Amino acid sequence: MTIREIINRILAYHPNFDSSNTCDVIIGGNPEVTCTGILISIAPTIEVIMKAVEIGANFILVHEPTYYSGYDDQSEWLNGNEVYEEKKKLLQEKGIVIFRDHDHMHAHHPDGIFHYLLKELGWLEFAINDKQYGFSVKIPETTVGELIWHIKKVIGLKTIRYIGNCDARVSKIGFCGHLLPNEKTNWSNNEEILRWCDYDVIIPGETVEWTLPLYIRDAVFLGKAKAMILPGHFMQEEAGMRCAIEWLRPILGDEIKITFVSAGDMFQYM
Repeated sequence: MTIREIINRILAYHPNFDSSNTCDVIIGGNPEVTCTGILISIAPTIEVIMKAVEIGANFILVHEPTYYSGYDDQSEWLNGNEVYEEKKKLLQEKGIVIFRDHDHMHAHHPDGIFHYLLKELGWLEFAINDKQYGFSVKIPETTVGELIWHIKKVIGLKTIRYIGNCDARVSKIGFCGHLLPNEKTNWSNNEEILRWCDYDVIIPGETVEWTLPLYIRDAVFLGKAKAMILPGHFMQEEAGMRCAIEWLRPILGDEIKITFVSAGDMFQYM
């Protein structure tokens, strides 16, 4: 089976939508060659690419970009950059093909990332079906401290950042993607912040410290049962890729070896 055929099966599995401006593109080698193995990871770091070479897999399926921006097929801005050029050369020389499954995975029903995150956390039965508020749960009441330890254990983190009182009792938890200011919100993202204020605990992908984190800090100081837990975008969404074999195997059969490799926490701590 060629890599192109595998990608076509993946796209056929996901819902069809207008993908004229999608970030789900093919990067690297020739997708018309026979697939020698699939490596799944959250992002194609150099370490992940070298692991694919080591295990003899020439196809890497990821969720996040290869070239440090939203659209890997628009990487001309990096021409001449030594890190970009070396990574690009590595993919070409080793014949590694990367396919980013991002927009299609989030368009899937259920969402191909957060469904499996909730499943691994044991919270599927507590999901709140409210599209306006993204993915959220109302779990049996627990403390912020107990919640932090549970998330650390499931996601596989040695350390985790948080804002809150570990003794506060909480129940309603919201997962939000990118709490970042942008040109459409006059650099304040006010509507996003207000939307999430009702939750006891917020677990964001990214955020800016003077937006919702500042609100949570003030709320905690005033004695409110509020918290923010920050496992990191990659570590939080890795569950969806770790579990991708559950839907990949039925559509590909048993012919091709599929291996998951964690990209790990990108940050080091002193």
